[in-house]
Amino acid sequence: MTTAIDDPHRTGYAAEVVANTLLEFARSEGRQLTQMQVHKLVFIAHGFTLALLGRPLMYNTVHAWRNGPVVRRLWQHWGERGTRPIDAPLPVSPGEPDVTGDSEVLEVIRSVWNAYGSMDGVELSRLTHSRGSPWSQVYGQTGDLIPNEITREYYTGLARSA
Repeated sequence: MTTAIDDPHRTGYAAEVVANTLLEFARSEGRQLTQMQVHKLVFIAHGFTLALLGRPLMYNTVHAWRNGPVVRRLWQHWGERGTRPIDAPLPVSPGEPDVTGDSEVLEVIRSVWNAYGSMDGVELSRLTHSRGSPWSQVYGQTGDLIPNEITREYYTGLARSA
């Protein structure tokens, strides 16, 4: 069953929950991720969730900043961390649901991890900066929010071509 993006009952998860899921996948493989990798992987997972499930993965907004798509909420946790690995999960507000109870979402995040998780930050940045990407459609315009509709359309095209 697909839930529409504008369904008020399915607005998505906290960005920290999604990031922690990816960090856990990395930890389970004995790897660490940088903040750049996590930002890009969270965005890619959000895009494929919009495309494949018809609903947002997270309720946090994504911004088109100079260095690519950024979830401001995650940036507030890490700031200018650069290429230093993230060494601990992010704190999550009490009451925030976890993705482990949502098999559809967990499957999308795991698929994104399997396809893109081995890429470094520069490779992921190239992908999210590519011509026609949601970031490239918004960056430099008035306002820096990347709308879910633009993201869904782009990732729907990627999903169809796979």
